[in-house]
Amino acid sequence: MQLPTFGEVFLTTDDVQGGLENLKLFKGKLISSLCGGCRKLFVIEEGIDNQGIISTLHSPEHDEYDQTFSQDSNNLQSFDFKGSIKTIVTGKKHTVFLTDQGDIYSYGYGEYGALGHGGIIELTIPKKIIRISKIDTIACGEYHTLALSNGDLFAWGRGFEGQLGIRKDVETAASPMFLSYFYKNRIKMIACGAYHSLAVDEQGILYGWGEARFGQLGTGRKVSEQLPSRIDFQIEQPMNQSALRVGKFQAQETNFKVVSISGGYGHSAAVTQSGELYTWGFNQRGQLGNGDKDKKSSYYPKRLMQDISGIQLPGFCKVMCGYYTTYAIDLKGGLWSWGGGNLGHQNDKLVDLPRKIVLEDRKFTNMYANGQAAAFFASLRTISMKPNHGPSTGGTIISLIGTGFCDTGRQSARFKLGDIQTEVGCEYDSLTDSFRCTTPNFEEFIDKYPVECVVEVTLDGNVYVECEQKFLIYSSKIVISSLYPKCASIQGGTTLIININIDDLTASYMKHLNVGFQPRNKKKEDKSAMKQSTNKPLNPLDLSINDPELDKENWMCVEGFYEKGKISCTIPNVSQLQTDSLNFNVDVSINGQQFTGNPMVFRFYDIQIKELQPDNVMSEGGASVKIIGDGFFDTTNKRVIFKTMFGERLIEIMWDKQDRFYSFVAPPLSWLLGGQQPTSELLNAVKASGVTALLTLSGIEWIPIGTFYYIDPEVLRLGPFNFDEKLPEEQKKQFIHQEEQEIDPLKDLQGADLQKKKDELQKLIETEEQEINYFFKKAGQYISVYGENLANTESLLVQFIFNGNMAVNQKAIFKNKSKLIVQIPELELPTGIHDVGIEITFNGTSFSHSGKVFKYMAFDKSLNEQQKLKLEDEEIKKLKKTQPKKK
Repeated sequence: MQLPTFGEVFLTTDDVQGGLENLKLFKGKLISSLCGGCRKLFVIEEGIDNQGIISTLHSPEHDEYDQTFSQDSNNLQSFDFKGSIKTIVTGKKHTVFLTDQGDIYSYGYGEYGALGHGGIIELTIPKKIIRISKIDTIACGEYHTLALSNGDLFAWGRGFEGQLGIRKDVETAASPMFLSYFYKNRIKMIACGAYHSLAVDEQGILYGWGEARFGQLGTGRKVSEQLPSRIDFQIEQPMNQSALRVGKFQAQETNFKVVSISGGYGHSAAVTQSGELYTWGFNQRGQLGNGDKDKKSSYYPKRLMQDISGIQLPGFCKVMCGYYTTYAIDLKGGLWSWGGGNLGHQNDKLVDLPRKIVLEDRKFTNMYANGQAAAFFASLRTISMKPNHGPSTGGTIISLIGTGFCDTGRQSARFKLGDIQTEVGCEYDSLTDSFRCTTPNFEEFIDKYPVECVVEVTLDGNVYVECEQKFLIYSSKIVISSLYPKCASIQGGTTLIININIDDLTASYMKHLNVGFQPRNKKKEDKSAMKQSTNKPLNPLDLSINDPELDKENWMCVEGFYEKGKISCTIPNVSQLQTDSLNFNVDVSINGQQFTGNPMVFRFYDIQIKELQPDNVMSEGGASVKIIGDGFFDTTNKRVIFKTMFGERLIEIMWDKQDRFYSFVAPPLSWLLGGQQPTSELLNAVKASGVTALLTLSGIEWIPIGTFYYIDPEVLRLGPFNFDEKLPEEQKKQFIHQEEQEIDPLKDLQGADLQKKKDELQKLIETEEQEINYFFKKAGQYISVYGENLANTESLLVQFIFNGNMAVNQKAIFKNKSKLIVQIPELELPTGIHDVGIEITFNGTSFSHSGKVFKYMAFDKSLNEQQKLKLEDEEIKKLKKTQPKKK
């Protein structure tokens, strides 16, 4: 880490069985460095007055030579006024400090000159090494130290294995000595193993020197290298990894410039600029990660290709060696480990291929490992915002979601647009481990929308971390232009299309739309008050479609979906809503939280269909039909549709505002055949099944009205209807109104019997017709009407027609599909016999055109019964004279 930053520190030790522990202590702290060596681990924080705070992560027993740390605190003592500590490295028995000023201090035991203070054997408090200054980087082996100053490399301590690299004859150095091998070759990176050293020059070339018996120098089978030797990388397949078990190997451009190095007890590792990871050296516990089951040492660098699952490894940016473990950070911040020891995988301490440590959403940037433990640093991340867009008027409560958040009392969010910036305070939500803040009013300093702005989070008001998402500020002038449909059933369930004027950039952010429905008060509404109330902020993280927060101000919300200038949603069921109005406001919450404040009116309806009057017409149509019911109102999209087996027909309907019913003119039956030529077969098929009638008020939702019939009443003949006048009134009434079973008299007859029965029936018909044609009927008597496909409907009537255009309607009595009877009413006619026509209707409006008549005897109301009888006798005599003579 180049600069102090916020984040999380994780630790793997024996205490957590090789798992990974999140050290909550360091949340909200500015971490400068993870460091240590051998058996020690330190965390350095940015402290008060920039002095630095050091915390130890290792067990106290590893401080056997260390008097620098107090017993009741892990904070470093006796380092006051020496500057801010940048890093600490430790050998087996000595510790070296590097300050931000470039000074180095050491203490501990001075075996082999490890302290760098000449012949001093022991120091209990840090002492400055005065022979070198302006140090950039330091590294420690078990008994030797390297220091880098502006590209110049110095070494001191033990050098029996050649790890000092000063000269072949130098086996120890009690003070820092310059490595002349790198004269005119500037070094930019150093690392130490237990008894070997590594360095990278400005060209990215890697060098190694010191102990080599395990292959840790990568230069072949040697005991040691007394002077730096170049380590070369070869393009070759790594050991036991010639083929991936999963997926196909993806070749990539190779760049051998080294960007990260590290040394363990007997192995080394490096990462190149192209992200390739190489290991070499001792492999007894699988620390090379090459999957070699024999655990053989590797004397040259070998590239690692696949993980423990057989999948090709990603590119890497950093590597760190413990004594028998190796850790690496990939280019996306993922953490990997392998070898033998505490690896961050619970109870799994021996892994011979790289295995990823899965920690959700963490991006690791630094790590440090010693002989028994390792610490890892994941920088504070602000991954996303919910919502990540809001209106220019502000007031949006956003939740900032990330890692490493905590309550410092000084956390805030800064909104930046170029040179313009504004900052708001944040609240910490411990349940979701997130920050929550309310956006400011951007209209005070921004006048063009939409615009994306950068959001930064700080825990102390000084160090800011940029959110990985942008926040979109959209115009508060966005309005709904139209709704389709404008009404729907209270049961909901249909789709509402909302046209809205949204630009493409704002549209690209709309992932969590809400559409709100709010009952309108019958009193006139104040739009400005509505806008204020509907912009009340909600809890963005807890927000869901069913959240009670969305019921504020009586809003019912449903999820919306945007596509090409239109928002669609499913209209909610409001049947259980307690409201005195079915007129609603409809508004859109673009960010799932705040409405536009400019709603449109939407109407719910609760339609109850009672009846069609009439529910049948004749085939030629043209009759007016009423739809009677409750909850009716006028809309521009009101229609009726007739559906048959052959197709559909839309019918315009009219609204009677005064009596509140709909009406339409029934179309001819021939219009309902789907464009086919009318034939008796097709027409009869529709007549038999009826027509399904539906009503729409929205053009989308269809309400069943019922079955509508086309019936052509046809009168074949008239006949008498006789019964015993002496029957009791109750029996007489029952006889008259009781339906008659329709029986086929010719059924099962054949030959002479069939012909005989036909003759009998024909004679009976002729007798009845003669009675109708040559005798009269009087008011109160019953007459039979014979036809085909007669229907028993509520509006079954017989019309008596006289004097050319006068008519009286009488309720008919249905006997069966071939026969009706009707009681003859009193007709306003002069005394005498008159021809009266009979027609029938099933719907009360459309009558048959049969032309059938019977003779009606009318009496003047002044005549008494004796006079009537005398008149009847006279008329009978006259009628008999007109009868045809029997043959």
